[in-house]
Parts: sequence; structure tokens; C-alpha cells
Amino acid sequence: MGRSLVAAAILAAGCASAHPNTGSEMDIGDLPPGVSVSARLQYYDVNAATLAGIRQTINATGPRNDGRSWGAVTTWNFVWTYQAERMGATGCEVRQAQVKVTLLTTFPRWNPTAEPDSSLVEWWQQYTAGLSEHERGHVVLAVQGGGAIVQALRGMLAFCDKLRDQTNAVANRLLADIQADQLAYDRDTRHGSTQIQQARRLREP
Repeated sequence: MGRSLVAAAILAAGCASAHPNTGSEMDIGDLPPGVSVSARLQYYDVNAATLAGIRQTINATGPRNDGRSWGAVTTWNFVWTYQAERMGATGCEVRQAQVKVTLLTTFPRWNPTAEPDSSLVEWWQQYTAGLSEHERGHVVLAVQGGGAIVQALRGMLAFCDKLRDQTNAVANRLLADIQADQLAYDRDTRHGSTQIQQARRLREP
């Protein structure tokens, strides 16, 4: 009985976004079997008194990904483990496959340097509601991807000396699929713009 451990990291592009000044965790729903999650929010400060100042600060100090700054960025890391049970003289089967998904979401924290007017506060609330939902979508896709890796690894059979390479190949192919899904999600939502618009509509009387 042996154990194999592999890790891989992928960055997800976030959005020119903001987040409410809270420490609450995202609701990612039920976890797929065999998946555990470590999720953390971190903040960087946006000290500004106007909409133009907020945007300029985010552009200057927001987390960088893909060669540019974003207001919010989510990163994820996958670690998969399993037990290799010997089957016959040379074969091994994957048992107890598990995936740990580590998530880090970075949001700006607005610190008004002067008393903001009500319209700017309303803009911030609408902006943050839509983009918080967008980043949650990235998180959910990563967690679902972890579940797909678990399902693919469970019960795999191979020669014992080939099992590690074969499980890694399967998991890495799925990581490529996860990345493709994340990129498609950003394209479909225009990096959260559609969710911001939806939040605005919901707030209209």
C-alpha cells in the first residue's frame, strides 16, 4: 500500500471589481465526495473619495494576472492523494482518492478619504454585489473541478510502476479542462460585467 501526492496551481483572472467590507466567506454549496476546501479572503486597501479615485487606485494597486491589474482575483491550487492497492503480481488500483482545493480570493477594501455621497455608496454596493457573485462562480468551478479529478482517479488500474505517471496524466488533463472552463466563464460574463448589470437591475425600484 503506497501513497502518491501531486500538486498543481492555476491562476484565474478576476475582474475590475470590488467587494463589501466584510469578512464573510463565499457560499460554495455542498462539496463533491472526496473534495476538501481551504478558502480564504484577503483584502487590499483602496483609499479614495471619488469614483475616478477608486478606479485609478484599483488600476494601480489591484492584484495582477495575465499582464494587467484587476480589482479582484481568485487563485486556486489542487493537491490530489490516493492509496495504491496492489492487485495481483504487478497491478495496482487507486483507492481513497481525495483532492484538496486551496482558494485565495483577493478583493479591494474601500476606505473613503472623505464623506462619500449616496450615489457613490450605491455604486459601490451594486458593483460589489455583482463582482462578489462573479468570484464565487470561479470558486464553484474550481471545487467542481476537484470533484471531477476524484471521480476520474477512483478505481484506476495500472501496473504499479506506471500508476503515478498515469494518475498524474489524467489529473493534469482535467486541470486543463478546468482552466478552459474558467476562461469560458470569464468570456461569458465579460469578467463579471453581466453580474454587475444584473445586480443593478435587482436594485432598481
